Amino acid sequence: MKRLFLLLVPVICFGVYDIKWFDLNHWRCAFINDGRWGFDPTSGSGVPGASWPHPLKNFYLFGAGLWVGATVDSETLVTVGYNPNSAQTEFFPTLCRYWREGSADSLDRVYKYPDDWPPPISRFPMAPQSAVSEMDMWSCFGDSNPDCHNPPGRPLGIDIYLTVYGYSDSIAQDLFLLKYELANASGNHLNGLYFGVVVDADIGSSLDDMCGLILNKMFVVGGDTFWVKNAGFFYDYDNIEPPGSTWDSGTPGAVALRLLYAPNNLGLTAFKQFTIEIDPMTDPEQYLTLKGYNYQTGEYEPYDSIDPGPGDKRALFATGPFGLPPEAVLTFWYAVLAAPYGELGQMPDERDTTELVRRCWWAEQVWQRILGVKEVAEEPALGSVVFPNPCRIGTPLRIVLNKPVRIYDAQGRLVRNLTESGIKVWNGRDLWGRQVSAGVYFVKTGKDNQNTHKVLIVKE
Repeated sequence: MKRLFLLLVPVICFGVYDIKWFDLNHWRCAFINDGRWGFDPTSGSGVPGASWPHPLKNFYLFGAGLWVGATVDSETLVTVGYNPNSAQTEFFPTLCRYWREGSADSLDRVYKYPDDWPPPISRFPMAPQSAVSEMDMWSCFGDSNPDCHNPPGRPLGIDIYLTVYGYSDSIAQDLFLLKYELANASGNHLNGLYFGVVVDADIGSSLDDMCGLILNKMFVVGGDTFWVKNAGFFYDYDNIEPPGSTWDSGTPGAVALRLLYAPNNLGLTAFKQFTIEIDPMTDPEQYLTLKGYNYQTGEYEPYDSIDPGPGDKRALFATGPFGLPPEAVLTFWYAVLAAPYGELGQMPDERDTTELVRRCWWAEQVWQRILGVKEVAEEPALGSVVFPNPCRIGTPLRIVLNKPVRIYDAQGRLVRNLTESGIKVWNGRDLWGRQVSAGVYFVKTGKDNQNTHKVLIVKE
């Protein structure tokens, strides 16, 4: 049985807690504006909140959410967006600035396309305004409320913007994407920062789950050869689940999380699996786990690729370290997917991974679509004002404008100022010298940014 104690209520203090469901294709998954997803707190102390394949109510996740750790004044702090031991979160459903001002209100909720889209830009200037998939969802949350932290832990001063994407075509039927944007709202430089997502998988019963890792491996499926990287997955030990409240019918499959992108092109730097009996509970234990250490022994063991046996499994998918200046933003992309995984009653070492790895690869194709890479063959060049366009990562972008130029990303955040006269050259790096990722950018001039040129940056 799960040991859970948190009951979600509609209003706590001045914050409004909201839950909406991603219910496209074969997935039905809960998202809450306090950082948790795959968890349904609307019944008692909570029940599993992510089922596949719809309309079957076969549950695969009890809950999930991010972990962010950093070093502050020689102290290691971690803000937990989902604690697998209690289902609690240390995030609060509004941005740090609004919590500090005491001005959270009903606008602080989960926005879902097309129902109440877009999020109001007057309150959320960083929020997307155009939907790019059939079911965009967006929410934001911060960690400044000290009452949400397990003592002696305390806030880092970070905001998170979470966007969920889902497409309805055939290769996207069994997956959805998560875009996490981590903003430093503390006013101080955050050092030794690690970012991770913890997944608490319950495939029907919570007692007989297993997990595995595909860190970097080539697969040949039919006539296709491709690599799968940074993917951890969960599956049922004996591939038998009797019908009940968490399982309708059918042979269990596998559920996976794949890290698609992290700054500096880092992959998973740690994949740590644990059970309910040994969940890391304190900030120091959680920070060591994010770094890839066995917090019980102090040994550096970054990849728990061998599962010793069935149990109530959870795993942490972590990457880092990073440095984060004040007001800076880091972006991370993950895919959540499910797939058939073996026959009824088949043992783990007998199962075929074809469908699982195929969907892991498809997730990358869907991710590239969201970034606009398909526009390379469709978008006409914008002439000689900005060239080359599209522009590949690593290729300097030349801008023929005499006025000062400001470059913004697709979320409206300032990326770079260019003030030199004549032909300006942008090397694709932001205000902090980091290489920007592929996507759409806007070159703007004029007092009110009234002159705009769209630029598409694509992968090499």
